[in-house]
Amino acid sequence: MTKWTLKVNHDLFGGLLLVGIGAFAYYHGQQYAMGSLARMGPGFLPILLSVVLGVMGAILTVASQWKPSSRVQIQFGQLLIVAGSLALFALLLRPAGLLVATFISVIVSSWADRQITWPGRLLLAGVVAGLASLIFIVGLGMNMPLWWG
Repeated sequence: MTKWTLKVNHDLFGGLLLVGIGAFAYYHGQQYAMGSLARMGPGFLPILLSVVLGVMGAILTVASQWKPSSRVQIQFGQLLIVAGSLALFALLLRPAGLLVATFISVIVSSWADRQITWPGRLLLAGVVAGLASLIFIVGLGMNMPLWWG
């Protein structure tokens, strides 16, 4: 009988996280009508994307077992910076608008990476804020302010 050991590495945790997010989104997507391919309901895309995310996470989790295990270090400082930037985005979205909230939250979250320079931070924040504005306000037509006022 072969003994099976779990190899702990970053891919294992990443895959399990994707599976968890996919399952969470699938569960909450069930409250919307699914529809069909010809007439997609409001739940079609969220459910489809949650299934794709869960499958990708499962593949990553299984594939992680062929990689050597490594020491996984959780850097709580960086974790708190990123979590704080998400909370800051949520607090700034309505009063400051999507463009400003995204720009500021990307600047704050980039502090978690000590190798990125200030010009790189500003470029990244500008590109992400611009793309988010184009996708959500222009492309999807969501009704949210772009900036203050």
